[in-house]
Amino acid sequence: MRKLSTFFAAGTVALTLSSPALAGSVGISRSYTAAQPNAQTIAELEHASQATQHEAREGNKNNPAFAQKSYEIDQLVRRMQSGQLVAQEQVDQALQPVWVW
Repeated sequence: MRKLSTFFAAGTVALTLSSPALAGSVGISRSYTAAQPNAQTIAELEHASQATQHEAREGNKNNPAFAQKSYEIDQLVRRMQSGQLVAQEQVDQALQPVWVW
């Protein structure tokens, strides 16, 4: 009986100590890094801005939602080029297409 309780106690301590190492933050992968102003990200954002402007001229005939989205992307690029930190969520949101209702 004593051997069983010692084994149980050792297992409980081991599980308690290993749980934080096995658990990760909710919604954040282990390889998460903050968006840094690298050339590839800026190029993708500039391309998205140009595509949005093209879609506004050709497809949606001057819908203001496209001009606003292009402006927001350009502001994000300027912030990145000036060295300000930009959250990855902002970059992901800027790369999403415009939704017109």
